[in-house]
Amino acid sequence: MDSNNAGSSVFSKTVFRSVTVMQIIAMCAAAVIGIAVLCVGGFGGSAIGWLIVAVVIYMIPHFFGVKPKAKAGFALIFAVVAIVVGGAVVGPSFVDNNSRESVSDHGAFSDVGYVYDDSAKTITVDADFDMTGYDGDTIYLCYAKVTLVPFNSSPQIEGLKNIPLDSTHISGSHLQYTLTGSDFDMSELYNLVLAIGKTDENGDVVYDGNSASIATLTGFTGAGCSSQCYTGAAVVMLYVLFIFFLILVFSTLLRRTISGKRKKMENDGRLYPQGYGRCDKCGALVLPGEIKCRKCGAYIDRPEEMRRKKDDFFQCSACGAEVPGDAQVCPKCGAKFDGVENVVSHIDGKVDVSEESYPCPKCGEMVPKNAVFCPKCGKKF
Repeated sequence: MDSNNAGSSVFSKTVFRSVTVMQIIAMCAAAVIGIAVLCVGGFGGSAIGWLIVAVVIYMIPHFFGVKPKAKAGFALIFAVVAIVVGGAVVGPSFVDNNSRESVSDHGAFSDVGYVYDDSAKTITVDADFDMTGYDGDTIYLCYAKVTLVPFNSSPQIEGLKNIPLDSTHISGSHLQYTLTGSDFDMSELYNLVLAIGKTDENGDVVYDGNSASIATLTGFTGAGCSSQCYTGAAVVMLYVLFIFFLILVFSTLLRRTISGKRKKMENDGRLYPQGYGRCDKCGALVLPGEIKCRKCGAYIDRPEEMRRKKDDFFQCSACGAEVPGDAQVCPKCGAKFDGVENVVSHIDGKVDVSEESYPCPKCGEMVPKNAVFCPKCGKKF
């Protein structure tokens, strides 16, 4: 048995309705590439990334002949897998990589750290500082909620708040401040920063750039982290699915429209059915009624039921090919036609047959010698 044929039969085997093994492999490959695109380079947080993923999960299965319903089912399965990957793997990993309990010395701050109490729902921030050269400036504890978007390379910061630290929070060159549940929602993710700045005439805080990033909190119970991871991944996949189904719907409607027009042209005899519209020798396009390929000159042999019925054609007595009435040689077998009878069918059903012909004195049309009138202009003889 031919090993190549055996391998081909395995890949072409239908395993679920009309889906083959090769198509399943193609869809799995599309899923891997799609998730890789989301995870690499921050594409998951951008419209261009969603578009790329939608095109990938549509086009790869399409190239392998996956039908529209199977594509739609695959896209939904891909979305579920991507949400699980984003919520359970990518999101938590991103939080872990961006969370820390202390940072190295930065600007005016050193020995920066925080301690959180899960039972009391409090966070205590402490650090040493050196305000030399910052007369009149204030130390601020700044915090902002982090909106985590899995597959995005950076978190989204919103709701920045600034807490000025005064003598009640400062002892010598050491500061300490305790955040409680009244300051922010402990189930959310937050970024804490110590910064030095001044308040301008508009009441806005202007920082001088010397700041210490303390931590991105992972949530006291982990509920905030996990819920944001899955919610963010679900939002990303909604965008991807929206683009995917737009492509699927419009491409399906376009194919149906083209197929309908082709069917009508086939019924009208303007196109051959699929599989018969190309030259068997060179593959060039051929139309009904053509008996020789315009590109290579090969005879176009088609079943009798596909041949257009033409009054000025007859069959070659040697091979049965359809031949134009004025042909001297068969385009298929090369047989020569000597003394071909001239046949003229009149409107009244009468047929004139003669081996001799002469031009009509009125219009010049060649007519049989025994014709009663010209079939073109109607002149009586």
